[in-house]
Amino acid sequence: MADEAKADRIKVDAANLTIGMYVVELDRPWTDTTFLFQGFRIRQQQDIRLLQEVCSYVWVDARQSVAVHDQVAANIAQPEALQPVIAKVDFNLEMLQAAPTWNAAREESLRILQAVKLGQELDVEAVKAVIKDCVESILRNPAAMLWLARIKNSDAYTAEHSLRVSILSIALAKELGLPAYQLEQIGVCGMLHDVGKIKVPNEILNKPGALTAEELCIMQSHAAEGRKLLMSNQQVTAATVDVAYSHHERLDGQGYPRGLNASKIPYFAKIIAVADSYDAINSDRVYSKGKSSLESLRILLEAVNSHFDEEIVSSFIRMVGIYPPGEIVELTNGEVAIIIGCPPGNKLKPRVLRVLDAQKQPCKESIIDLGKTANDPSGKPYRIHEVHSSGAFGIHIDDYRSKGLVVPMYL
Repeated sequence: MADEAKADRIKVDAANLTIGMYVVELDRPWTDTTFLFQGFRIRQQQDIRLLQEVCSYVWVDARQSVAVHDQVAANIAQPEALQPVIAKVDFNLEMLQAAPTWNAAREESLRILQAVKLGQELDVEAVKAVIKDCVESILRNPAAMLWLARIKNSDAYTAEHSLRVSILSIALAKELGLPAYQLEQIGVCGMLHDVGKIKVPNEILNKPGALTAEELCIMQSHAAEGRKLLMSNQQVTAATVDVAYSHHERLDGQGYPRGLNASKIPYFAKIIAVADSYDAINSDRVYSKGKSSLESLRILLEAVNSHFDEEIVSSFIRMVGIYPPGEIVELTNGEVAIIIGCPPGNKLKPRVLRVLDAQKQPCKESIIDLGKTANDPSGKPYRIHEVHSSGAFGIHIDDYRSKGLVVPMYL
């Protein structure tokens, strides 16, 4: 299969590009360009101009390419399925739009739970509206929404967890190359995937110790309860019901509630499962302290092919990055800093904002670029010693964002 795919790839000079060609590779890393999608069909002259500005040549997939008249017909028949080539928007500029969008989505996630508690019907159209805004923000620059998803309020875990899973799933689906209309669908799936937990008693949902066999059975019932709640609403799609019912299934057939094997688990459920598990591992709960992003990714990787799909996990790791902006790191000399971005060509040596000295006391903030020669006060090169979870050393990253100090410069 891989050999067949390679046989379909044709090297094309940028000057010879035409509408309808499907570009699968550039003569430089995708991260060095402003293109959001790693692989797309050329749909208009502007796409060609953008490619010619940054590339001398590209590789085109002959099988996925279409003639101009076929492409025009496809555009007319399915305008919602188009996957436009969108240039990235500056992080700070996008944050101005993303913050109110995030707040509106958070309020909607809280309303969802309240409505279910009161026995009211879900306002699915309102959910779709806020998710549409989230998708548009992620298409412009995913860094802003992903940054906001790192800010957590433990008092509203269930509602915020669903929103974070929605945001992570949208960004992951984009990374996987899904078209824009499916990003909106999976965003709604993420927002509603855990709605059945409203039927689980709080004393079980937030129990600090291990659950008994009976309590575990009640906890696991949230998948079936979610399916039941969503099926009663005519505005909810079958995909959303499938995800609520199947996001705890495992590839090896050891998941619940039905013990489905890999071939029978819906693709959207596989995507939601990765985002859901990552956020749960990465968040503080009554019964466990949230792990760092790096440790959370390691746990996902260890569960590849037993719990999770390998391609989806690989794409998720690529999307989040080993050192994502907002992560708290302890340097080798004991100083503490916040990661503010990685250059595209050196994902292992980020720029960091130093906020605590070696004695873990507040100090004058300064930016350290680990990718360049940077020495600590003793003359030794700065290196990352350990990655810590959110809230470590009493550091709240949103305080720095609101002051305008933390800027993911490379995203």
